[in-house]
Amino acid sequence: MAARISVIIPCYNGVATVSHAIDSVIAQSRGDFEIVVVDDGSRDDSLQVLERYADRIKLLRQPNRGPSAARNLGVRNSSGEYLGFLDADDLWRPEFLERTAQVLDTDPQCALVYTDLQLADSRGAIMNARLIGDRGVPTVQDMVRELWPILPSSVLMRRRAFDAAGGFPEALTSFEDVFFWLLVREQGAFRYVNEALAVWRFALFPAPLKLGGGQEEASAIFDRMVRERYGQSGLPHVRARARAPRSILGYIGLQALSDGDRALARRAFAASLRIDPLRIRNYLRYARTYLPMSAARALSSRASRRSRARGADTGESHAQ
Repeated sequence: MAARISVIIPCYNGVATVSHAIDSVIAQSRGDFEIVVVDDGSRDDSLQVLERYADRIKLLRQPNRGPSAARNLGVRNSSGEYLGFLDADDLWRPEFLERTAQVLDTDPQCALVYTDLQLADSRGAIMNARLIGDRGVPTVQDMVRELWPILPSSVLMRRRAFDAAGGFPEALTSFEDVFFWLLVREQGAFRYVNEALAVWRFALFPAPLKLGGGQEEASAIFDRMVRERYGQSGLPHVRARARAPRSILGYIGLQALSDGDRALARRAFAASLRIDPLRIRNYLRYARTYLPMSAARALSSRASRRSRARGADTGESHAQ
């Protein structure tokens, strides 16, 4: 019997995290799925980890070509009516597929459903911050004007919408998801499940899992593609993504200080300062780490509650 849902996991140098991603799919409360993992030319021991799941996954390999090509290869070698895209350093809560597939099952006009995500640091420590919060479902023009925080690991979509949109744009090794969601939004309605049913890992801190940077060429290509199709600049999206790590480091620092970990908070705020040395709030937060702990915790707890209430507009892609 063919699987109703195909879960596509691109993996590039994911030895530290990919087993957790796969395990979170295996643990889903809805079981009519297949798992297709694409090793995108990993140079670490990812392949050895993946081979341990030989009886649970379909394993594909390709030379390193980036996340778009890896996801597209996985889709071509899958059979499900619905497609989920889980990055190798993220997790799904056990109810993710059940809740999202229910939306597609009951709303034939819905092309794509996405959920909120919980923020985690690179070690997998869960932060008390969600990445979206209370936001309405965007129109195409909303998504052209501003960077909308829809991340691959939060999405379940119809295969027919994927095919109509032409798959992830392989010319892009970053911003590929942002442009693809625009194309998919042209195919039909989006629905949002305001629950943190996925965990998104900020892979750059405190122990980096991947190198940052290297987005200049992709940024230029993305801007050109947006201008050609929609007649507007894509640079606001580029700038929003550049700001995202600063904001996330702020959330990590605030929670660390609220938890009494002064050293981690100081490291997070210092890293935020290096990204944006002109932002006064970064200096104030860093200075807070030298206050008496009771005062620092009280201030940070209030700030963390405000962050949880409004969500963290990261704009940060999980591109490999």
